[in-house]
Amino acid sequence: MARFRVLLLIVILLAVGLLSLYFQDPWLWRRYTNTFLQLAGSEPRLLRPNELVSGDGSFQIPVASEDQRTITPLALRAAEEFAARFESHALIVIHQGRIQAEWYADGWDASSLTQSQSMHKSLLALLVGAAIEDGVIGSVNDPIARYIPQWEDDPRGDITLYELMIMSSGLAQYKFTLNPFTDDFRWLYSGDSQPAVLRTPLADWEPGIKFDYNNINAELLGTVLENATGKRYSELLEDYLWKPLGGDDARVWVDSEFGNAFTSCCLMATARDWARIGLLMLNRGRINDHRFVTAGWVDKMVTPSPVSKWYGLQTWLAYAEEVNPRSDNQAAAGAYARSEPFLARDVYYFSGRGAQRVYVVPSRDLVVVRLGPALGAQPLKPGWDNAFLVNSLIRGMDELKKQKRAIARDSLPKPQVNREADVPTDVLEGETSPRPADPAESAELPDKVPANERGYTVEPEAKAEETTEEVREALPAYPPEDLTETDPVTPPAAP
Repeated sequence: MARFRVLLLIVILLAVGLLSLYFQDPWLWRRYTNTFLQLAGSEPRLLRPNELVSGDGSFQIPVASEDQRTITPLALRAAEEFAARFESHALIVIHQGRIQAEWYADGWDASSLTQSQSMHKSLLALLVGAAIEDGVIGSVNDPIARYIPQWEDDPRGDITLYELMIMSSGLAQYKFTLNPFTDDFRWLYSGDSQPAVLRTPLADWEPGIKFDYNNINAELLGTVLENATGKRYSELLEDYLWKPLGGDDARVWVDSEFGNAFTSCCLMATARDWARIGLLMLNRGRINDHRFVTAGWVDKMVTPSPVSKWYGLQTWLAYAEEVNPRSDNQAAAGAYARSEPFLARDVYYFSGRGAQRVYVVPSRDLVVVRLGPALGAQPLKPGWDNAFLVNSLIRGMDELKKQKRAIARDSLPKPQVNREADVPTDVLEGETSPRPADPAESAELPDKVPANERGYTVEPEAKAEETTEEVREALPAYPPEDLTETDPVTPPAAP
């Protein structure tokens, strides 16, 4: 009986201890449990708790009618099939300001909120720009101690906003762990995440000398914005961006009810809202008859930094020939790999885990949004090609232009021919003898070179007998072989 009482006392003490531990930080332990569920393949639609970012949905992107299509149906079909192959939730293609394609997987639609992951970081750059223009932040060269008083007498306080935004802060990296008692876990999962963020130590290198992608930089930028504006993050996001954008309602993940917003990831918004933001970037800071930031600020966002040619201010840059070294990063899980160079030299994009994407191509007046699985151990299936969507759509634009030009030429009136005067008598009577050769007709004609944009070249059409490897490589690798037989392209109506 005594042993039973001792055992019961131990059980009671353990239960009290566990309950005490749980109630010290209930959200930490809920997320700890959810982490194992996500690793097992369970993905929640919404991360909780979250705060509303209100929008009125007033700005609707025009949808292209049939006579406003600027990309071939086959190219759009190829993009949609690529999105489906990687279990995407949504795909939107906008060209010349109109939606050319809008696709959703089963169970998803235009009202569905999707996970941004690190695409949220790019919005921070927009918000910082707006705050500078509003006068509540002085400059990108301000030390963060000016906005984070806890670091006033700390060498970390000398880090500038610019160094945070170009990912060169000199702060140490937190690594993923399942140990709930470490700051490595608590900075993202605790019900009070800011203490762990502010405990981030310095690394063994000076700020501003190398590129080091670090989520803590974005968390600190969120704190700077809140302290500078005196607003909760969801409120300033709503006032500075979402309402002027004419967006739909969105939600931002917070560490606890009325707690700190996570600003390195985890904004939940519709695909159309990401399309609106893509248009804002394409229009260099202007959308819905509202200038959100100056064109010069957007230009700074997409200008290579001194420490990385692939990164500007919280925004990724693409290059036609060179491949982003992050394509070899194991944590990126193949999201930056590509099978060929980009066909435009000015591609830039918002990027989030699981290949969440907003591609912007100014030279082609193109915005592409792709959203899909974001959580769990491996949200992106192997084989992702970071250039496929952009390149397929560019080829589709060029192909449709070519078809329309051909139809326009064919529709021109044919000149009248005086058969009696211009055709030899023996030909009129059924003879086959040729008429005398005209020296002007036998002169060698120059190759006809199409007026392509920089970064995409089409060689003159090859003759039937030219089957060398050089000619095959010069031809656009489009359409995909498995679609040419079953999906013939229907020539569009003449413009």
